[in-house]
Amino acid sequence: MAAWHEEPGVGVTGEPPLEPRATALPNERAKAWSAAAVDMGTIAGSFRVIRQLGSGGMGVVLLAEDTTLDRKVALKLIRPELARPDFFERFVTEARAMARVNHPNVAQVHTFGIHEGAPYLVMELVEGKTLDEWLIEQGGPPDVDLTLRIIGGLCAGVSAIHARDTVHRDLKPGNVILDERLEPHVVDLGLAVLGSGPVSNDGEIIGTPGYMAPEIVFPTEEPGPLARTDVYAIACIAYEMLTGEAPFSSPHETGMLLQHATQPIPLPSAVRPELGTAFDDALLRGLSKLPSKRTPTPEALYRALAAARAGSLEPVHILVAEDDEDFRTLVRGSLMQAFPGAEVECVGDGESALAAFRARTPSIALLDLHMPGIDGMELTRLFRTHEGADIMPILIFTGGGGADDWKRLSSLGADGFLVKPLATSDMISLVRRTLHERKSNPPALRPTERPRAPTSNAPR
Repeated sequence: MAAWHEEPGVGVTGEPPLEPRATALPNERAKAWSAAAVDMGTIAGSFRVIRQLGSGGMGVVLLAEDTTLDRKVALKLIRPELARPDFFERFVTEARAMARVNHPNVAQVHTFGIHEGAPYLVMELVEGKTLDEWLIEQGGPPDVDLTLRIIGGLCAGVSAIHARDTVHRDLKPGNVILDERLEPHVVDLGLAVLGSGPVSNDGEIIGTPGYMAPEIVFPTEEPGPLARTDVYAIACIAYEMLTGEAPFSSPHETGMLLQHATQPIPLPSAVRPELGTAFDDALLRGLSKLPSKRTPTPEALYRALAAARAGSLEPVHILVAEDDEDFRTLVRGSLMQAFPGAEVECVGDGESALAAFRARTPSIALLDLHMPGIDGMELTRLFRTHEGADIMPILIFTGGGGADDWKRLSSLGADGFLVKPLATSDMISLVRRTLHERKSNPPALRPTERPRAPTSNAPR
């Protein structure tokens, strides 16, 4: 179960332009209150506290048991001293709006209330890892197409939140849970607000500095729709996943906020040259410091990123598994000539192919049907069970396979069948066509017909 460590928020009070608003950070009193919350026993008569999942400036997140419905939930308890005079009325209005968000990529808000003066939200618990935990495990930027699939699900979830006239306000990798299928789930709606109007220049606003749009902290004459602050945060996440680095880095929150407000965004293609320039425009528009020039919606951001990928469909890593050395050399030379920027990795047996695949998911795999040990049929099956490999084309070489073999291979997820001897031009054409078919038409923003993952998450 993923840990939920709520990060310090940033409080906002009216200040002159280009002067950051005051920050409200967790203090010892807040920490003591969070620790005491774990000892509350039962909250609102129905939720038995099991343990703390995380805490921060807003309050504490608890793992609790819903004794009425016999299920585990995530319960966010908000510190009572944060409530302004009009807070409770607004909290009820906003909580009802959040509870109406029903989408596979958003953790459901079950109920809400006030316990001993502290507002609380009871949310679906989703099993999995936070996106930031998963990114650390990858050890570098994940596959581009897998990144776009995750960003697509994130955009779909946030679009559903916006459709209820609500804005999340604290989107970051720690508030996205990836389930076992690497489907993203937006969690921690405890900061969400009704979002039809512009960004307010007064009052307290809380978020995470590394993902906060400049207009949240620095007043502007035309702040723009509040929902565009979520677009900015998603663009920050996409930038980080595609390049391997956040747009800005600073050990101090004020420094981070100033960078987001005043410094130009480093070109993604300069940070990660092998990415090419295709994503530069899409990411820079999503990260525009002026809300009026920023990508207007999550759907538009995803479409721009998908279009950028469609314009950059050349493979970056090709895996070839073929036990015939002469044929393997021919294939390698033809692929290197056709795709000069790609890494062509060749192996001579199924075990080596599986090891290479597990070390790094390729852009496309070309496999010999008949090899010693693990053959192409079994490799196809194993590849398709791997996280994220559903977007990778698989082509099969054969010197003697027939219709029955292709029927079975097709059912396992193979994309094409190449019969030896073959014209290398036909092979290159098939490589380009299958890459186009798999990648130039990304799936719609996460399918709504897919059932929810079993309840259990530990957001962050």
